[in-house]
Amino acid sequence: MFAQHNITMHPPFTKLDILSCRNLLIYMEPELQKKMLGLFYYSLNPNGIMILGTSESLGTQSHLFMPVDLKWKIYKRAITLLTPDLFDFPTAFSRTKTAIIEKRNPFRISPNIQTLADQLLLQHYSPAGVLVNENGDIIYISGHTGKYLEPAVGKANMNIFAMLREGLRNEFPVAFRKAIVKKETVVLHNIKIGTNGSAQTLNISIQWISNRSL
Repeated sequence: MFAQHNITMHPPFTKLDILSCRNLLIYMEPELQKKMLGLFYYSLNPNGIMILGTSESLGTQSHLFMPVDLKWKIYKRAITLLTPDLFDFPTAFSRTKTAIIEKRNPFRISPNIQTLADQLLLQHYSPAGVLVNENGDIIYISGHTGKYLEPAVGKANMNIFAMLREGLRNEFPVAFRKAIVKKETVVLHNIKIGTNGSAQTLNISIQWISNRSL
C-alpha cells in the first residue's frame, strides 16, 4: 500500500514488521526526533525492525530499541516497561472524510501565504526555514535563523544572498540557481559556516515551490 503521510501530524500506521526511516531525522530538531522515535516504537510489532540512515542515531530514545547491526543502523524494538514520550500525539485523521468534503466543495479558498509557508516548512523541515522568491528576496521566515543569516551592513536589505553567513556564500547561490532552473529540491550536505566566532556543520535543503501553490 502506498499513501501520502505526514508523520508529524497524522496518526501513525501500526503493527509494522519493518520501518525504514533513512536520512529524515537529520532534518529535525532534537525534540521532534525524540517524538518521532517514540512514534516509531509505538508503530512496530514486538521484535519489529527499524532501519535508520547512516548519519542518524537513537539519541535519548536508545532504551526503546536494541541494536542488530550498528554499521547499517538496524535496530529491533525492545521490550521495555518504560513508556515512550510521545509528546503531542497526532489527532484522529480520516482520508475518507477529507475526500468527501473536497468533493462537495470543489471551490476551495486558497490559504494565505503565511499559512502555506507554515504548513510547508513544518511538514518538510521543522527546523528554521526561509521562503524567498526567485531573486532571493525574503517573503517569510519560520523559526530562528540567526545562526545562518545576519543583516547586511548598511542599508536594510531583505535578500537572502546579502544575509548569508560565511561558509554559505559560495555553495548556496549555485545550489539555489540549480533548484530554480531544474525546479527540484537540492540538498547541501555538511556545510561548515561561521557563527559569532564559532563554527557549525549544516545540511541545507532548497526546495522549489510552484507559484500556483501560492
